[in-house]
Amino acid sequence: MRQELAESLLAKVMDWDTVKFGEEYARLNRLALLKYDEYQQFSPGRKFIESLSLWLRQFETAGERDVAYEWMIGRLVFISSIEMRQLVESSYHDFARPRLIDAAAAKIGCRSFEVGKIAGSPEFKSAKRRSLFLGLSDGSRMDTFRRSAGLDNEQVWQAYEIGDFKAASFLEDLRKAEEDDTASFENVFLIDDFTASGTSYFRMEDGKPKGKVFKAIDQVRKHEQANFTTADCQFYLILYVATQRSLDYLQTELTPYFESMGRRPPIPIAVYTLAEETVVEADQEFDQAFMNLVLGDKYYRERPMDSHELKGKTTDMKLGYAGCSLPVVLVHNTPNNSLYLLWANEPKSVRGLFPRITRHKDA
Repeated sequence: MRQELAESLLAKVMDWDTVKFGEEYARLNRLALLKYDEYQQFSPGRKFIESLSLWLRQFETAGERDVAYEWMIGRLVFISSIEMRQLVESSYHDFARPRLIDAAAAKIGCRSFEVGKIAGSPEFKSAKRRSLFLGLSDGSRMDTFRRSAGLDNEQVWQAYEIGDFKAASFLEDLRKAEEDDTASFENVFLIDDFTASGTSYFRMEDGKPKGKVFKAIDQVRKHEQANFTTADCQFYLILYVATQRSLDYLQTELTPYFESMGRRPPIPIAVYTLAEETVVEADQEFDQAFMNLVLGDKYYRERPMDSHELKGKTTDMKLGYAGCSLPVVLVHNTPNNSLYLLWANEPKSVRGLFPRITRHKDA
């Protein structure tokens, strides 16, 4: 019954007659069943059609509602559970394994394209076992990653905080597996789900490094005295989804800092890079009318920017964190880099179509 009420509300809000409702509902219902009903931050019992109806109802005129609806149909990028799983499962085989193949080829003294020869070699097996894989958030899905990659439990950890006991356990298992009392980790892969700006992974604040990548590497380096990693250990940052802007930023920021410290810079890698045209821009013909709603004050919020949002160096969150202006929704949460009108979820604010749960807040 709730679904029927939601459908009735949608038809009323959009002022659709029976024929128009039938045409649009067929399309919306397919989208809902295939993807949008999966969204994990809808309130209990709520599904996409109801959320869409309530989202559209807040717009004051029929023209605004039509603009918002057409834009949502034409521009929204929703990454579903099965799509995210495919990215997770391909990340090791398509992006981590080739790096280990290259490392093993250098030790053997052969060319990297001789994959059959390399993959069966002791050098490759050793390179794989001497690699550590750390998740940077719950979005890294390390359980799925480990199983798809065929890795040992003793070289995969769901977090980058490694205490002394766990580090000693990792090292003991590595040396036992390698039958080498001096073995250390030669590669460390840091894994996460999404970035649009890159600043949450690395940035300089008041001359000091901040962000997940720095914290993770700092945690690993705390165990240097135990020879946990080799002196020339290579760090990688694997992101399931990223923008080219974020990859360029990370490459530019990480390289000089770590080279100045005498370290090999971490290498950022995206399993799937969002196309440049994904970004929503006010001067694009299809986006223009909707961006007038996004950039106005009528459909925004009352509270000012908090300390976490200010790190993105923008004056408001209308275009999302760091002004990334994305139309992207991930099945488990909407990135705050997307348009605020998509994910808003707070008092005295516009209603978001896919409300976001925010982890970092000021008191």
